[in-house]
Parts: sequence; structure tokens; C-alpha cells
Amino acid sequence: MTKINQILTLLFFLLIISVQYSYAEKANSKKDSTQRRLDSTAQELAVRKNCKVLIKLSIPAGKTYYSGYDGRTKKPVKDFKQTIDIGSCSKVYTATSILQLAEQGKVSLQSRLVEVLKNDTLYKGLAVIDGIDYIDSVTIYHMLNHTSGFPDYFIEGDDDTEIRLHGDSSLRFKPEELVNLAKKINKPKNKPGAEYHYSNTNYILLGRIIEKLSGLTYEAYVQQNIIDPLHLKHTYFGSLNPPKKRSEGHFKGEVSKMPASMAWSAGEIISTLDDMQNFIDAWYAGKLFKDPSTLSMVKKDIEWLNPSLTIKYGIGIINVLGKILGHGGQTFGFQTFMGVTAQNNTIVIGIDDAAVTVFGPLIPLTFIY
Repeated sequence: MTKINQILTLLFFLLIISVQYSYAEKANSKKDSTQRRLDSTAQELAVRKNCKVLIKLSIPAGKTYYSGYDGRTKKPVKDFKQTIDIGSCSKVYTATSILQLAEQGKVSLQSRLVEVLKNDTLYKGLAVIDGIDYIDSVTIYHMLNHTSGFPDYFIEGDDDTEIRLHGDSSLRFKPEELVNLAKKINKPKNKPGAEYHYSNTNYILLGRIIEKLSGLTYEAYVQQNIIDPLHLKHTYFGSLNPPKKRSEGHFKGEVSKMPASMAWSAGEIISTLDDMQNFIDAWYAGKLFKDPSTLSMVKKDIEWLNPSLTIKYGIGIINVLGKILGHGGQTFGFQTFMGVTAQNNTIVIGIDDAAVTVFGPLIPLTFIY
């Protein structure tokens, strides 16, 4: 979750270089060049970074590819049912939940945070810029697209210290504790609506809003309104019901066991390649919304830029050069990406080492058809 900017940087670079491969790959019809490229890409990255790489690519015509390689054992991966901590890909689930509640008339994207979730003590100091408190101006929309200016509760630029302080899976955090932690270690970034600054604090507060408006816990709401309707049989909440055979994640080659409650509605979901693909496909097709205009609005309302990139962030979703809609994720153990391309290809990626801040030539594979 803490290195979304690095992930987006690599996506941007790789999308540019992907174009040169497109036509060459189409021309090779003697053997399935897509599978070859998947296999070689997974192996090259896994061996070079000493990690495990899993990829699933689905083509609208009905063709599905799996590829994976374990750089530690130097063997291809055959089990594609293993679970992955999807990290900030969970934000699409959270944003979808807010949009569903908006469709029900329980909230507006322009509703102010202080009106929807009243807690003066919690908000004190959360949005003070140059001595002026802007908390009354923060809306649901600002939090969805990371323009609230709220500080993050992770130590910026120091993952090693973060793991040293919080790398204990037995730790338990309440949402309000995370917000207070954000105020303690980081300063507000900007006036609401002025700039984009990625902050997990936004999505922790959105999780509490989901609970307030629905009368359910965050996990229960997502389970009842997203996971169950889509029959995602292998999607779990890390702090509630982790799978019995949970895959190990790593940071710099070492097993990492960060507490799931530290991610919560900003990134605690655990899933599989198949479930991730089924979710993003259903999201992209509008199956999670009753009003078709909701998804149309989300797809169009993507204007906020990472300051150093030409990659746009919208309502819980990123748009990469107008070619792919999706989201990346990073816990202190895994990296993930899920997205749908302009050609309606779906790609899902899982890497079991959070220190591997490179998606290699994986993303170009989505543009070969």
C-alpha cells in the first residue's frame, strides 16, 4: 500500500514500451506467442528478484492464460489457486461499496465528512494547513480520489522502520487508532480538492462511513454486497477469516507478517487470481451497480494525477494512459495488480515479495491483442 507511486511509475514506463511488441506478437501464429511471453516474463522476473510471480491473462474471445514461476525453487508454478494479499486493490471494493450506498440515497459524493461521520475529536488536526482547519470542506469525493490532503498513517519512505515497529501479526488496530497515528507521524498535505496525495487514511474513514450508513461491519457489508453476489469463494478478510493455507509474503526476501487490521478497508482483502479477475470483470461490466450511470461516471471522472506521472486516479480506480482501468496493491509481503484493458483483456498479477517494486514487462502482455 505504501509504494503505489512506484508501481504507477513502472506501469507508465512499461505501457510505453509495450507498443513496439504488439504487432510482432500478432504475426507469430505457429505457436502461442502469448503463453511463451507470459512464461518467459514470469521466469525472468522471478529469478532476477528471487520471488514468486503469478499471472493470469484473459482474452474476451474465451482464451485464458496462466503463468507462474518461483525464483527461490527455480521451478514453474503449477498451483494458481493459492491466495494473495491484494493490498490496495481492496480500495476498489471499498469505493464500490460507497457508490452502492450513494445509489441507495444514503450519501452523496459531495456529502461532507463531518456531517456523515461526526467525530470532532478524531478530526482535530487532520486537515490543518498554515493554521487554518479545512476539515469542514472535506467531502466523500475528496477521500475517494485522494484529494482530501489527509496524511497517511504509514511512515513515508521508511518501510524498514515500519516493519520493525508493526511487523507483528498479533497486533490489532482500530480504525480510529490508525487515523490518530496518521496525525502523529505525518502532516496534512494540501487543502481539500487542491491536489492528489495518496493516503490510506482516506479509505479507513470510508470504511467507517460504510459501517455507519449500512448498520453492518465493513467486512459484513462487502461480504453481502460484493463477495457473495459474485460467488467469490476464495476471497477473505485478513483480520477476520484468513484462509487456512495462507501463502507467505516476503519483504526483501524475508517472511513478512504485518497485522491485517493495519490495512482494514484500505487493503486487508486476501484473494486468488481467479477471484480477482471475476471481481474486476464484474466491476467493469457494471454488475455491482443498479444504475448504469454510476459506472459511466466512475470511468469518466478520472482527473487527478500523480504529480510526477501521466497516470490518473479517479474514484477508487486508476487509468493508465487511457488504456487500462484497474488498481495496484502492495502490502508488506505482496504486490498485486488487476485491470481491464481497452481491448477488454483482463490481467491479474501477484508477486510474493513487497520489495520487488517492478512489474517488469508484465503489463505489455495486456496489449498484444
